Amino acid sequence: MYEVICGLPPYHDVCHDNILAIRICQGLRPRFNIIVPQLIVNLIKRCLDANQLNRPTAKEIKEILAQWCCEVFNNQTELGKQIIEAEEINNNLPVNSTPSISLGLSYTMHSKAIYTSKLLNFNNLSKPKNTDDYYEQNDNIISLKSLAESLQIDNLQLRIGAEPDNSDYSYEKNDDMISSESLQIDISQVSTEHQDSQSKGKEKI
Repeated sequence: MYEVICGLPPYHDVCHDNILAIRICQGLRPRFNIIVPQLIVNLIKRCLDANQLNRPTAKEIKEILAQWCCEVFNNQTELGKQIIEAEEINNNLPVNSTPSISLGLSYTMHSKAIYTSKLLNFNNLSKPKNTDDYYEQNDNIISLKSLAESLQIDNLQLRIGAEPDNSDYSYEKNDDMISSESLQIDISQVSTEHQDSQSKGKEKI
């Protein structure tokens, strides 16, 4: 659902290695580059929940999507209202900040982003968890605050549990476990959230 909505494969711009696996276990989730209806965000967050008992079954997802197919073009339903509201905001965003909704979609895939199964060996992989504000209502899978927090990797855990390829990270000039490049957040995401909180005033579901 994430890739269909935003047009980008999740984690397409980072190396798919042990470090990414640890980040995901610590709560890292992909972020949308556009505003997404809250009902859709809620379903995606359920699918990405660290607790497998909270994830919907394939049958439940099918039933939800079937119901949405009848509501998507009806602006009297809650989903229809949210779609119209999201489209109005997305249409006013700068084109270069929303590549997924422009006609000429173009993005750079990391050379070590691999979307086929591969074995990652860990001695002590941490138990998966959600971010502290994962269940709060917002129009993105993960907030900017949670994104920054989930990028903080425990030094000892990384050293014991993973053997990453250091070639993609700036350890030489950086005391942190990840490079400053990894912590950079697209300013369009910040402005989008600010615009949403200041001018939308939408009703939370």
